[in-house]
Amino acid sequence: MANGLNPTERAIIVGISTIIAVVTSVILHRIGVPPTPVVFATLLVPLLFGASALRLRGAAVLAAGFGLVGLVLSAFLGVRSAVSLTLPVAGNLAVGGAVGWVNERRAHKRARWHRARALKERYDEEIFETALNVFHFIDREGTILRRNEASRSTLGYSTKRAVQLAEYVHPDDLDTMKTELIRLFERGDLRDVKLRFISQNRRTFPVELRGTRITERLAVVEARDLSQQAELERRVMEAEARYRYLIEEAVDMLDSGIIITDRKREVIWANATIGRFFAIDRDRLIGIDAKHALSRYVGAFEEAQALSTVIGEAIDKGKRIDSMTCHVRPTLGREERILEYRSIPIETERYKGGRIDHYIDVTEMKRLEESLREKTRNLERSNQKLEEFSHVVSHDLKEPLRTVETFSGFLLEDYTERLDEEGVEYLNTLKRTSSRMRQLINDLLSLASIHVDTASSERINTQRMIEEVREDLDARLRGVNLQVADDLPPVRGSKVRIGELFSNLIVNAIKYNDKALPAVRVGWIPESRANGMATFFVEDNGIGIESRYQERIFGIFEKLNPREDIEGTGAGLAICRRIVEEHGGKIWVKSEVGKGSTFYFTIPKADARREVEIHA
Repeated sequence: MANGLNPTERAIIVGISTIIAVVTSVILHRIGVPPTPVVFATLLVPLLFGASALRLRGAAVLAAGFGLVGLVLSAFLGVRSAVSLTLPVAGNLAVGGAVGWVNERRAHKRARWHRARALKERYDEEIFETALNVFHFIDREGTILRRNEASRSTLGYSTKRAVQLAEYVHPDDLDTMKTELIRLFERGDLRDVKLRFISQNRRTFPVELRGTRITERLAVVEARDLSQQAELERRVMEAEARYRYLIEEAVDMLDSGIIITDRKREVIWANATIGRFFAIDRDRLIGIDAKHALSRYVGAFEEAQALSTVIGEAIDKGKRIDSMTCHVRPTLGREERILEYRSIPIETERYKGGRIDHYIDVTEMKRLEESLREKTRNLERSNQKLEEFSHVVSHDLKEPLRTVETFSGFLLEDYTERLDEEGVEYLNTLKRTSSRMRQLINDLLSLASIHVDTASSERINTQRMIEEVREDLDARLRGVNLQVADDLPPVRGSKVRIGELFSNLIVNAIKYNDKALPAVRVGWIPESRANGMATFFVEDNGIGIESRYQERIFGIFEKLNPREDIEGTGAGLAICRRIVEEHGGKIWVKSEVGKGSTFYFTIPKADARREVEIHA
């Protein structure tokens, strides 16, 4: 009640209560009550009333006045003790000062609170008006009582003080909005409600609502415009649809059949190739259990039951099937095929638990493999027959030659004296020609029989093998300077054939040499050990070979030296080339006429990881 009085009214009340206190003190003194406590107690009431509206300084002045009144009244009532006289004064000063101090503190707090509230209201207003989202203060019926700038610019109705619910909510969403308003005022809040607003110019846009109840009749609702988000979602969906259609069309164009199942073991995709392979409508597989889908086409396979069991177990246990060959039986509208089946569980976190089944058409490849196997068998039979034919023909040819050669010898031994010089020469020519013909047949058989099988490939100590060749050619090497490198690397291949290769090249180096001291050097090129091959060479100081003949000499029966006294059939280098090529290498020559020749060739190293390639 005191807080509603003005200063004049309060002063009048304090004056009247002071007079009443003085009169009461006199009356109580007359009936025998001690004056000092009476004076203090009676003046305390007006002092408290007066000081309750004053701060520290005003309360202290008022307390001093009441102290003076108490001093005069005490003296009037006959109090002579200094202590008794000063006690009311001190008490009034203490009480008044305390009340004034409390009021001072309270006034400071109230001032700070008012400043803070004024600042908050100003900032709240600024935030409310400048917020990007729509803010509405609404009543229980949804009528907008106050709204911010975002609402006015979005909805319109800028001059209208109150906007009704039906004016800004889409007609199809009115019932939803009314239901949510009931929940808002019952529960106190509203969260993540999506519906549509409609503006004054009839533009519809999606919003997301959040609200808080302020009083029983008032709530604040925030509406976030989802137009841009909806547009982005639409664009994303269109892009996803385009890419999905692109991927689906690409998968449909594959020659392989594809079936994709999700973590629920339901088929979510089957491409057009599946329908073509099994003569079924692929749409009948989509959306059903993987095993159920399997049952709709597994009957097309020859081993349907066994295949169904294996695939069913893989689906149940999440196993991977790397490769299974399946035969599709032909029927009306379905071709006979050979398919390779693979089933791969999806391991990515997003799609884990699903599977991708591949049916790869390998019909043509299997036919080609079978054709290749058949051709290989035919070639092997032909080679076998050719080899048998070669031996038979060589036998049939060698036998008459042996007879001619033998009887020519008999005639030369027994009838030399009866023949003239020309007849003896004829017989010698016949004998030499028969011998050379027999050697030609032997070389042909040797060339035809060269074949290095992988099973016969072995590790060869090249150094030791050359020493064995040297021992075999001891007679031919007399008067020849043969130098062999002491660090020849080991090789892998046929020891007999590689020994024959070195032997032929050394013999040729001796045979085609016109020097007084023939020199032959056997070695290798260390820096050439690439691709698992080692490069060897046989070098001589012989007659040399013209550059135009350096490739031709590797042909069968090619003898380019015109001197007839050089023995041989011309098959030696052809045999060397065949041996090298059977080991997967190559052979070539570098030569200068009159200075000599160097034959190079490559042979697999002993530490090569690959097997010896077979070249027919």
